[in-house]
Amino acid sequence: MIQVAQNGDRPRGAHPALPVTLDDLVADAIACAAAGAGSVHLHPRRPEDGVQSLAAEVCDPVVAAIASAAPGLEISLSTAESIALGGAAGRIEAIRAWRTPPHVVSLNLAEEGSIELGAALLELGIGIEAGVFGLDDADALLRAPWAARVTRVLVETIFEHDDCAAVELAVAIDARVASLGRPRLWHGDDHATWAVVEAGLAAGHDVRVGLEDSIVDRDGTPAPGNAEQVRRLFA
Repeated sequence: MIQVAQNGDRPRGAHPALPVTLDDLVADAIACAAAGAGSVHLHPRRPEDGVQSLAAEVCDPVVAAIASAAPGLEISLSTAESIALGGAAGRIEAIRAWRTPPHVVSLNLAEEGSIELGAALLELGIGIEAGVFGLDDADALLRAPWAARVTRVLVETIFEHDDCAAVELAVAIDARVASLGRPRLWHGDDHATWAVVEAGLAAGHDVRVGLEDSIVDRDGTPAPGNAEQVRRLFA
């Protein structure tokens, strides 16, 4: 399965094809699905100022619009603590207010309150993409009471920007969490994204591409838009 991280926390204008508005995200999701993506991961923004938000009035409309326009496409949102809502308690309150929830959300094990947030997500019937940045996070996931119930593990080497080191870290994380028997999705950050994705595909894992992860292509030139990144994986 290929997931596309559509925008992340990148500011408007960081890349010509970066989708920010609801209409942009929907059009981009349709194009990604047509290119072969099975999932889109996005950070909804408030329409008045483009700031990320977990508020129901921001998230519900974009999730509903993508679900209607691209049926069968998995929709993933972020619960990163940088989307500030008063810590884990604020994030839990926000997701409880959703009336059109996504299929899954990413949950970073390194962040405070991740165990409580995971329990709340499962109670609400929202799948967990367990974000693991390193071996300490992998061990935290293995200790989590809901570890065996996650939808997938995100093998996220986002703090390692050397290609070889990023792949080595992905392999180590993957080996540490393999005992859970859950699918693993590999992705990196910036230029190292491509080495991690290629190694993940070669190992038979799910992978993630998209403008959240890299606006730089393999050769150092500007990366193409989200749908084209997907198409290249099938080339």
